[in-house]
Amino acid sequence: MTFSLPLTPQYTQLSGAGKTPSATTNNDNDFSALGYYAVFATIAFTLVVFLFEAYLDFRQRSSYYKTEFPSELSKTVGNIDAEREKELKEQSKEVDDDGKKKEEENDGDKAAGDGKTKQDDINKNKESLDKNKPLLPQLQSKFSKAQSYGLDKITFSIISSTYNLFEEIIFLLCGYIPYCWDLSCHVGKAYFGWNENDNEIKISLIFMAVNVIIGTITSLPFELYLIFRIENSTDLISKLPNYSSPTRSRDCCSRACLVDHLWPCF
Repeated sequence: MTFSLPLTPQYTQLSGAGKTPSATTNNDNDFSALGYYAVFATIAFTLVVFLFEAYLDFRQRSSYYKTEFPSELSKTVGNIDAEREKELKEQSKEVDDDGKKKEEENDGDKAAGDGKTKQDDINKNKESLDKNKPLLPQLQSKFSKAQSYGLDKITFSIISSTYNLFEEIIFLLCGYIPYCWDLSCHVGKAYFGWNENDNEIKISLIFMAVNVIIGTITSLPFELYLIFRIENSTDLISKLPNYSSPTRSRDCCSRACLVDHLWPCF
């Protein structure tokens, strides 16, 4: 494979069949612009999109280095806390007034028993109101952890997207897609007696399975690092067993059930 126009993948369906790929049509004098610039234009477009997204990520990443709590957010949350505190005081006053009125209306042992019950309800209400702490101190205490988590998350995103870029370009230049299709055709013919012309949908299912397996293998290290390294640092360890293996098993089962239900249609 040469890195000059026209860029041609290392493996193509023509090369797999023993023929020579060409950027021209059946008539050698006719020039095919699509065949000449297709691979180059695809790589160029992918690079432009990657650079634009990387620019946005690096802009966002710089904001995670800030250690001071935003003043505008502090004022807004402070106003919310002040209004909330005023509402809680009014609710507490109404609860106390209702409790006193109901205690005065009761007589004897029944009054004492009912008054005690109502007083317990009032105390429970007060305890529940005391749990409504102001938001500003809670946000300020978690600000540094949130910044650290966001920095780790976006750094991981930049690294993984860079890897995905190189993977896509390498797969494109090596002819990964046509090779997987020819491999699927070979597996279908060798093990099931299917050919590409009469059993195209079944060959497509094999092609999809091959891509899912390879995609899972290449992305699994990044997913494991994201779950057990980055998410683990934010006290999500109790949620990991419910997210990692069951989620992947559920996805595999759903794909298997889908293929099992669609298989009789073919």
